[in-house]
Amino acid sequence: MSPIPERAALSLLFLVACPAARAEAVLEVSGSVVSVAPKLEVRVVVRNGGDRGAAPLDVTGELFGEQRTARLAEGVPPSGSAAVVLEFRPAVPRPGLHALLLLLEHPIDGPPDAAGNPPVSSERGWLLLALGANPGPAVRLTADPLRLDVKGELLVRVESADGEPHRVLLRAMTPRLLRAESKGTEVAVPARGGVAARLPLLRAGAPRGSRHAVLVVAESLDGTLARTSVLVTPVEVAADPSVLPGARGLVLSVGIVLLMVAAGFEVKRWLGAGRGAGGNGTSLT
Repeated sequence: MSPIPERAALSLLFLVACPAARAEAVLEVSGSVVSVAPKLEVRVVVRNGGDRGAAPLDVTGELFGEQRTARLAEGVPPSGSAAVVLEFRPAVPRPGLHALLLLLEHPIDGPPDAAGNPPVSSERGWLLLALGANPGPAVRLTADPLRLDVKGELLVRVESADGEPHRVLLRAMTPRLLRAESKGTEVAVPARGGVAARLPLLRAGAPRGSRHAVLVVAESLDGTLARTSVLVTPVEVAADPSVLPGARGLVLSVGIVLLMVAAGFEVKRWLGAGRGAGGNGTSLT
């Protein structure tokens, strides 16, 4: 069993969508394989480099099609760290380089959504696990940043990393409030040159103007060894498309004032009409 390579550690600093001036948790992950029998156990260490705690923190890992979740009830304090152990079945489908895909979620300040749910910070991360062998990634990945309105497509370019042709399964792994519209697409990668593929994404409640990070995962389908590549790419949700999104409150206030002024004129006119009627009357004796 090979240890997790150093590149398995992933800084999540650039995944944070909030402004840097705001107090927030900034999470990083690292890990190691602690046992292969009777279960495959992976220790995931979460460090908080921010100035606000992340509590409680849910850590969900996906490996070999299985999902496991562990909760850090006390969370991770600023400048602190904590660890969870995720357990998976011991049978490895293929030896080689596998990606443990992570989802880190914790509550944050803010108003609830339309369904009454409190706001949650949702960030993606990963660890590369060399299980039985470490052949290295089969392909290299690049992707264009995506500006997403309601629906969009990640444009991903795939090139062979070793000068050999490959078949890979491409998937997009999203945080909460974004959603991949497919379970992945198979791509035939030539030995020389590259090939482009598109992964459809859907906005599923992400706030306007927010920024997120999506993982692009390429898993080799050919050969006896698993060879996995992971790329993180930014996705920005388009701002409110209305002409004056920031002036709605001002427009509403001005409208109320105009209604009050109009009502005042109506009252004044009515009172004036009443006084005029009294002055034109004739007294009979």
